[in-house]
Amino acid sequence: MNGHALILAAGQASRMGRCKALLPLALGPGGGDCTALEGLVRLFHVSGIAQVTVVTGFHAEYVEAAARGLGLAVARNPRPEDGMFSSVCAGLRALCGRNGASGSFAMEGPVLVQPVDVPLVRPMTLQALLETHATDQESVLVPAFAGEEGHPPLLPGRCLRQVLGHGHAGGKGGLRGALAGLPVRLVAVADSLVLPDMDRPEDYESLRLLAPHRNALWPCEAVELLRLHKVPEKGVRHGKAVGAVAAALTKALAQARQMGQTPEACRSGQALLNSGLALAGGLLHDICKGEKGHESAAGRLLRCLQLPVMARLVEDHRDLDLPDDLPITERELVFLADKYCYGASFVPVQRRFEQKLEIFGADPAAATAIRGRLGRALALEERLARELVCDQAYGKTHCRSLPADVARAALERLASEKNVAAG
Repeated sequence: MNGHALILAAGQASRMGRCKALLPLALGPGGGDCTALEGLVRLFHVSGIAQVTVVTGFHAEYVEAAARGLGLAVARNPRPEDGMFSSVCAGLRALCGRNGASGSFAMEGPVLVQPVDVPLVRPMTLQALLETHATDQESVLVPAFAGEEGHPPLLPGRCLRQVLGHGHAGGKGGLRGALAGLPVRLVAVADSLVLPDMDRPEDYESLRLLAPHRNALWPCEAVELLRLHKVPEKGVRHGKAVGAVAAALTKALAQARQMGQTPEACRSGQALLNSGLALAGGLLHDICKGEKGHESAAGRLLRCLQLPVMARLVEDHRDLDLPDDLPITERELVFLADKYCYGASFVPVQRRFEQKLEIFGADPAAATAIRGRLGRALALEERLARELVCDQAYGKTHCRSLPADVARAALERLASEKNVAAG
């Protein structure tokens, strides 16, 4: 896809005390560390933006060396002390010059303007901007999460003359002032990472902890994605119920493993469980409900959005079989949580499948398939129950009911919270 990107990396970083462009974040191959600059370059390249220009100023010697090592074009802002808009103008002039538009200041293809200190933007945000631009080439596009504007803005190539003219006239109001006379359109995205920047060391530390989880969504983002995909309220209620149960099961299992009183808890190589991830997976598991093979369709949708972690959580929620040598993860807990939820109400796993048999039991093939899924769900429930046993005084019958008890309590809490909110 045609387009250009400007990465603004000319700032002094006086509050940070370090060059922001060169700070390490887990944005490299396989989740390894790379610089914030390289992470943004990888973002643009995976989104089809091959032409990336880095605007330098303060720390130019170091940033330009890193940029050239990545094969990037460089534009130096001669007056970085004049602020970010001066860097925007320096970058746009360089872009126009390289693309034969130095006279007209109009280019083919849009320009995405990305500050280097907003380094965690997801590919799905650029995808949304570029897809919107394909049908609306007149408007400046600004990504927004839950109504709050973020980065990067997309500038149509034909509006660059006005932006640069505003700079020549003094640049009052910066880029926002330059765009005042142009149509500006907010593009809603389910990406809260368009918002946070790293001005101070504590901001960087916060983003450093967030970076490894960029391929997943937080619950608030999952809710926004449901809204953007116009999931009916009935589906949202069910998703919230499944998410609440999955999160509760995850917390209970994590606690049991921490106590380490069962053989399953002592297995090596188990990753830490994340209840927020389980909640988000539960919220999204039926995002494609109504489509044929809706669980697979949900997986495909989330992979297209470059969210493979979320895809794996939802694409097998109808049926799965976990080998004995693999640990229970959030994926299996989303699957089991779905079996406990009839709409937003609790139902035992056995009863959930009996309901299916009452509808489809006259079809021998369908009945056989339903009983097979029931057997696999009950096997997982029993295995989870063994892991949840933290008190050896529990009797066997009570132990087997532990997952269902956790699920029932989670749904009761959810209903209580709704009643309080309604009151």
